[in-house]
Amino acid sequence: MLFLLLLTVLAISLVARIYALAPVKVMDTSMVPKFKERSIHWMCKLPQCIAKIKDKDIVWVSLKSGETMLRNVLAMPGDTIEITDKGRVRTPHRSFKWNGEDAFIQSKTIYVPKAGDTLYFDQLNEVEQDYALAYLHTHGQKVAVKSSLWQGDREINIDRVGATKIANRQVSLKEIDFLPWQDRYLIELQIRQSEPGNDQIKIKRQLFTLKPKRVEHSPPPTQTDSSLASADSAATDSMETSPDNSTQTKVAETEEKEEDVLDEPMNKIVIEEDCYFLACSKGSSCPDSRELGYFTKKDFIGRYLESPDRFMNRIAVPMKYYGKKAFDYAMSLLFPEEVPEANGENKNDEGNAEDIKSDINADSK
Repeated sequence: MLFLLLLTVLAISLVARIYALAPVKVMDTSMVPKFKERSIHWMCKLPQCIAKIKDKDIVWVSLKSGETMLRNVLAMPGDTIEITDKGRVRTPHRSFKWNGEDAFIQSKTIYVPKAGDTLYFDQLNEVEQDYALAYLHTHGQKVAVKSSLWQGDREINIDRVGATKIANRQVSLKEIDFLPWQDRYLIELQIRQSEPGNDQIKIKRQLFTLKPKRVEHSPPPTQTDSSLASADSAATDSMETSPDNSTQTKVAETEEKEEDVLDEPMNKIVIEEDCYFLACSKGSSCPDSRELGYFTKKDFIGRYLESPDRFMNRIAVPMKYYGKKAFDYAMSLLFPEEVPEANGENKNDEGNAEDIKSDINADSK
């Protein structure tokens, strides 16, 4: 009976470990002080746990690269949050100062969409446009962006962007469509300083769908075709062509390819899943929704459980500490000559226990 009981407990533990619970080791300091580096915490992987996610919960999410991370739920679907350039954060649930926050160089208000919402691309601000593009790409929609430069209601040549710099390097026109909103904002400031007039400089973006690639099926070349092709290539090599004409031909072909890729303009975006804004505790050098955009429940692996950590901190750790202390005391009675060394170990253990108790108090606060 004892064997069957132990076997049943083992089976239940294995099933819970595989399907319900998972220990996650934190490998960075992005979630301090709650989660220290190299600390282990338990996550609930059941659908019931993920379905009950609320504000301030700690969730375990996966990235498209395959990496996983722990992040805090800062805003729920349908919330509007404001992050200022001074690090002040305001949500419908709380308001706080985000120490070290350096991603928002300009104050922005962000709407976190919920399932069924319809977003209009031309009505979104720069940050929301970046997040909407990330949402479309992660959900398999092939879209492209075309940028234009405006001063007030007057469009100016987009080539003006090529005279600006970011991080001491010249900006290329090929990358203007893909730069994050912070870089585009810095480009607008540089152009504003050198462009006459009082109107605001703005880089506007238009969204397009992409055409499917055309696959051309050509028959294999015959011997006659091969001989003709070799003759034509020989004749072409013997001819003298000017470099200017060849360059113009290449540019024209590139422009035709770019025009062929873009399809119909796209302005309406329908959100199919609830979106969440996730954040880490650190304000700098930490990937979260500020950089990656919205997360959906498809990205969630599990939700943090406080009960195992409470059990470890309040029961398992004290039991280990006092058990070690009782063992050292018993050994000191049996071997009095080793009392100084044992006392030294007790002092170290006592110091470790005090550190653990202080950590527990800090987490509870």
